[in-house]
Amino acid sequence: MTVVCCGIGADTTNVELRDSRVPTVGPDGAFEYVPIPEKTRETSERRTYGDRPLRYGDGTMADLLARLVPDPGGDATPVTEADAIANYPPHDDPNLDALTYGEHRPGYVNRLAALDADGDDAVGFYAGLEDADGRLHRYLVGWFRVSRVTVVEADDSRATKREKLARHPDNAHTKRAVDGRPYRDDRRVVLLDGDEGGLFERVGRPMSTFSAFDGDRRGYFLDDEFVRRFAVTKPAHTPDSAKRAEKAGVIRKPAIVCDLDAETFRRRALEW
Repeated sequence: MTVVCCGIGADTTNVELRDSRVPTVGPDGAFEYVPIPEKTRETSERRTYGDRPLRYGDGTMADLLARLVPDPGGDATPVTEADAIANYPPHDDPNLDALTYGEHRPGYVNRLAALDADGDDAVGFYAGLEDADGRLHRYLVGWFRVSRVTVVEADDSRATKREKLARHPDNAHTKRAVDGRPYRDDRRVVLLDGDEGGLFERVGRPMSTFSAFDGDRRGYFLDDEFVRRFAVTKPAHTPDSAKRAEKAGVIRKPAIVCDLDAETFRRRALEW
């Protein structure tokens, strides 16, 4: 009975938007979800930003984008030409149409690998969205109930890696694998499939707050009521404390572990 909430979506490290820093949230909770750019063009993903229609209004995701940084901190050249952006593949992870998600970030892998495919566990997804006041808060944007968990170990044989990846054909990590080798072949990769869930039509309240503690400068932290309502156990956060050291920051998109079953999480997310 565990839900792991994972930080996803394009942000200021990997894209530059034309009209805002990150996708915006409307007064009714409407939002556009924009995946991060794929780190490599060696992928079988056929859909590009120019193929992905906006959920609200006319145009495609490419119309929102002024610049892509495929591999922040790496040596990939930023993409700035409009046609090149339109023809560039997103790292569609999670794929909330196919209900599949892959992860190799060290802070996430072990927590996701521990999930069970028994119907009680789930993954939630949150993204940074810009509100009417220009704050870059975190919002729950989707979820799915876990029906399959596969862990690709760094020391698995090539044949074993190929077989494990093949269990999740719609997963972005499978699509960019080369000859059975994941993009980050030196890391554990966790692949999850789901049987119920998807992207939310609207977001509710932010799961973050912009606050100051101990007289320090303001920053983005988990909202105290969110921690209570969603039974957050990790990262450590004490709702009743006024000490900065006892609050969990969310700038770096930590994995957020909730002591809830899948159905309770779904219901509370829709009520939030």
